[in-house]
Amino acid sequence: MAVKFNQYWTIDRDKVADYKKFVIRKYIPGMNSLGIHVVAGWTVLIGGAGEIILEGVSNDLDQLEKGLRDPKYKELNADLQDYLHGYKTKVLVSTGTKEDYSKEVKKNTVKFSQMWDIISGRDKDYRNYVTRTFYPAIEETGLQIAREWEVLIGDGPRIVCEGRAVDIDSTTLISNLQRKKFQKAKQGLKQLVEHYESRILIFHIQKILGYKSASYEFITY
Repeated sequence: MAVKFNQYWTIDRDKVADYKKFVIRKYIPGMNSLGIHVVAGWTVLIGGAGEIILEGVSNDLDQLEKGLRDPKYKELNADLQDYLHGYKTKVLVSTGTKEDYSKEVKKNTVKFSQMWDIISGRDKDYRNYVTRTFYPAIEETGLQIAREWEVLIGDGPRIVCEGRAVDIDSTTLISNLQRKKFQKAKQGLKQLVEHYESRILIFHIQKILGYKSASYEFITY
């Protein structure tokens, strides 16, 4: 089962050019070689959690742990710190509620992520509500629920709902999220959860699929 390893940071504005060279030429290839596949890099358009999120995924916890224990990872991560500040990480595992996650993120994708904690004792009501009401209401806005994750290691709310929209710009997405049905469904969710947060993300680094191999390029920085 896929395990996600997210890294969060803010770029040192005096080192942008060197940062771009290092991340594309050394950091991402190095992470991929360790079995921590870089899916994409995202920049936060609306919301908190720092400026950049680098999304990585491994096949399971054992593979992720092996990669993070490798001396090569420690060297790569130490070098990365020269170009940024506010660095932190999270390890996320699937809750099993939604299982549509894909490592291949299509061009022109916008991500809408929501985070929350389930109120103690409301787990059963929560599961019924999100599967029957809340997630269907989200998907009517043009978003696909890629997966619901639980934060295994890291701070912040424990549940992360990852939504992706393809061929829809951020302005249209915001308009769709303002529809009465979604707003009503969100109010219902807030009766079952606490510490609700949300953010809209656009590409910072995109994976480009070639004929025989893949490469990465910066979209925003």
